[in-house]
Amino acid sequence: MGDSYVESLVERERNSFYALLKNVSYAVCGICVLVAILTGIPLLFLVAVAVGIIGVFVVPNPDYEFEYLFIGKELSIDKIIAKSNRKTLGSYDLDKMEFMCPLTSHELDSYKSKNTPVRDYSSRKEGVVPYVLVYKDGNQEILVYLEPDPALISAIKTVMPRKVMEY
Repeated sequence: MGDSYVESLVERERNSFYALLKNVSYAVCGICVLVAILTGIPLLFLVAVAVGIIGVFVVPNPDYEFEYLFIGKELSIDKIIAKSNRKTLGSYDLDKMEFMCPLTSHELDSYKSKNTPVRDYSSRKEGVVPYVLVYKDGNQEILVYLEPDPALISAIKTVMPRKVMEY
């Protein structure tokens, strides 16, 4: 068949604020249950349930990673939350890609002054320079921030050699 297949995982840097908020909500829930049992105040059980629901369902999970899946001329990006739940964030047909280059490249100078929408699927770690995929969706251009490994860059460059810049 001749289609390229590359799969890559990038772990997003953990957001310590949400981790702290989640742990505090669990602690408050546990304390409310303990105090409710010791004092016999049933209202504290309702408070414990409410705080527990907030901790589980409202506060976002600080542990997630992105999976880049490249098949043929399509790049699919999924978000894997807590190594168990998967959510598809986008699928990009590389025939509609304008170009792909590192964030520090001068190819992106013309996009800095524009109000171009950005979709950030990188790890946001310090010292790591993400790649930017400039994607044309209809009349709108989108900047997609990625952190591809060398195998993914090589596979995309094999399919679209003139559109991938490594400088």
